[in-house]
Amino acid sequence: MNPLTLANAGIVYIVCAVVVLYVFILCIIYLRHGLQRAKELGISRETIRSTIRSSAGFSIAPSIPIILALMAMMGVLGIPFPWMRLSIIGSFQYELMTANIGASAMGVSQLGSSQMTPQVLSNAFWVMTLGIPWGMLLAIFTMRKFSTGLDKARKKDATKLTLIITALYFGMLSVFVGPPLVQGGLPLYTLLVSAAMFLLLNALAKKSKIGWLSDYVFTFSMLGGMVFSVLFSL
Repeated sequence: MNPLTLANAGIVYIVCAVVVLYVFILCIIYLRHGLQRAKELGISRETIRSTIRSSAGFSIAPSIPIILALMAMMGVLGIPFPWMRLSIIGSFQYELMTANIGASAMGVSQLGSSQMTPQVLSNAFWVMTLGIPWGMLLAIFTMRKFSTGLDKARKKDATKLTLIITALYFGMLSVFVGPPLVQGGLPLYTLLVSAAMFLLLNALAKKSKIGWLSDYVFTFSMLGGMVFSVLFSL
């Protein structure tokens, strides 16, 4: 069986749709409770409506890279599973990275290659799924203690703590930036174009004092990099 045929099977659509629907219902419930609480606090209807409108507007632009990511992933992982992942908790970088780990563990060097089988695809899905919840679970049980430890360390030596956190951040960033630098070619060009667009738009936002542009610099730089990579590949 073609692995993409399995990935786009009706049962996969149903399972993924149930998960997305469950999360959507939770969002409606939280919105309802939020509106009730806002009324209890005496917040005016106009303020509530303005907040909802602005939040909806700010959610549109960041969703565009997610749609593009889905379009890029559906060719190797099908439609329903990436749709579910990107709709709830996943990110483009994480999904492809873990899917490649799952495939390479079974001897397949690249997603979408002729070596892909339903078993390899299933393993990629399991790795993507089992790799994501631990951050949330650890946050539930350790975040309060971690936050208390940070406060103590900040009072003791704020400069040292800042250096440690910065080093951790750049270490995490290197996981995504390192491979394009080593591979070269299109991944490197895409990274450079995205970085150039980020610097240009950030400078434009500061110079022209366009408030809304500052919120979308990262989004537009991602879009620019994606568009460049597609055009370059044609």
